[in-house]
Amino acid sequence: MKNNKTGVYIHIPFCQSRCGYCDFYSLTRCEDDLYIEALCKEIELRSKEVRYVNCDTIYFGGGTPSLLSPKSIGKILSCLKKHFCIEKYAEITMEMNPIDMTEEYLLSIYQLGINRISVGVQTRDNHMLSFLGRNHSSASAAQSIKRAYQIGFHNISIDLMYELPGQTCIDFKNSLLWAVHLPITHLSVYSLIIEKGTRFWQLMERGLLQRPTESESWNMYQAMCRILPHYGFHRYEISSFARKNYESKHNLKYWYMDDYIGFGPSACSRLGTQRIEVVPGIRQYITELLKDRQPPMEIINLSESEDMEEYCFLHLRMKEGFDREDFYSRYGSYPETWYKKEIAILKDKNLLIEKDGHIQMTAKGAALGNFVFEKFLRS
Repeated sequence: MKNNKTGVYIHIPFCQSRCGYCDFYSLTRCEDDLYIEALCKEIELRSKEVRYVNCDTIYFGGGTPSLLSPKSIGKILSCLKKHFCIEKYAEITMEMNPIDMTEEYLLSIYQLGINRISVGVQTRDNHMLSFLGRNHSSASAAQSIKRAYQIGFHNISIDLMYELPGQTCIDFKNSLLWAVHLPITHLSVYSLIIEKGTRFWQLMERGLLQRPTESESWNMYQAMCRILPHYGFHRYEISSFARKNYESKHNLKYWYMDDYIGFGPSACSRLGTQRIEVVPGIRQYITELLKDRQPPMEIINLSESEDMEEYCFLHLRMKEGFDREDFYSRYGSYPETWYKKEIAILKDKNLLIEKDGHIQMTAKGAALGNFVFEKFLRS
């Protein structure tokens, strides 16, 4: 269901150290005052592109946004409120590292209006946390989450990972059973994808990284789909589980193809059928903006065919899939006009079903999501 309100994404590219699996644009250094100044200038300049729109979500992602001082977070929020119409009850999310979640820091950002936090926990296994390059323990993560809840954060998401090197199904089950007893409302559960150029990629190329077997991975996936719903977390997206009414409003914008605008190097925007990415590179970003010029951006105007591809695989990420009538209202024809053969094959393999006018993935299809998505790529 398309939302006519715009989301805002703020990219904070700073990290204390770089995790071995991460390929996001980030820098291993601390907050830079010039960056905050440049970021606010970008917000000012680009707000003219989307005048008079209502924004109902703000998302601070990274990197590690919790490396910013509360003063800097407040400055960015004030700038957004000056140049955009931010709704009174907007969802305002901030990604956090457990080690940054001191009582003083949490209280400060709570008072600034942050009302949802997303905590990078990843696993309960301390040995695995060390291998991943994380600088917290499971005990400190649990303590930080409980502290946040006591301060007033009652919308807390955590990230967990599976298919980690050396991880067993029992290890993953233990992480899930530990997580569901924390005061959280949402989990994002990702399988490890080893991206080219990362430290993990280099280890894998040298044969030094042992991944779980296909059978073990399937057992982990089944455990996730069984345990989380049992404890009240329903699956609403391929990697996302939430308690009732606690789905991520901001992330839903990506999957429903709503408008969103991203600020900061490597941040992406979608406005109608136009996709925009701020070119990575913090030096050039700061230099241009402090001269009152917009940063370099790559702009792609999606063709109808490209837009259709995105519509299919983004909506299929959702549990309800996509509505045939909504597809028709957007493109003037039904999905079978373009994907009759593909839909028939996927239904025959029990990867897709049609229910109440929606084409959606089965549980088996969700487990083989990338295979399903590829069938809808026509270019």
